[in-house]
Amino acid sequence: MSNGKWKLIMKDSEKKQESNLEREIIAGEWMGLCKHKVYRMRSRQGRILAVYQAISNRLDQLIKVFYEIAKEQKNLDSAKELMDEITYLRKVRDDLLQSITWNKNNIPSQIPEEVEAVIG
Repeated sequence: MSNGKWKLIMKDSEKKQESNLEREIIAGEWMGLCKHKVYRMRSRQGRILAVYQAISNRLDQLIKVFYEIAKEQKNLDSAKELMDEITYLRKVRDDLLQSITWNKNNIPSQIPEEVEAVIG
């Protein structure tokens, strides 16, 4: 196989891997991002941004479900669980943003261990 043809195959493979990663981010599947090679090849800041985007997408999904449950006023236990998860993910998202932006008071961000494991 010629060198040029091999490069085209590699580029197609990388595009497919990037596409698979983007689908996971859009789906809000932030815990599964580390299984993607293209994710692991990103800089720490790039990985944080990917997790931030995935968590933001997940939050949007959960908020829609929460509003539907609240509107129907059914299964309030599920609504409580959803609200707890929404609150947790909002805090994680804020901590991620804090970790990649300038911090006036130089306060270290408090990223939970499970999120730090995904970021690496």
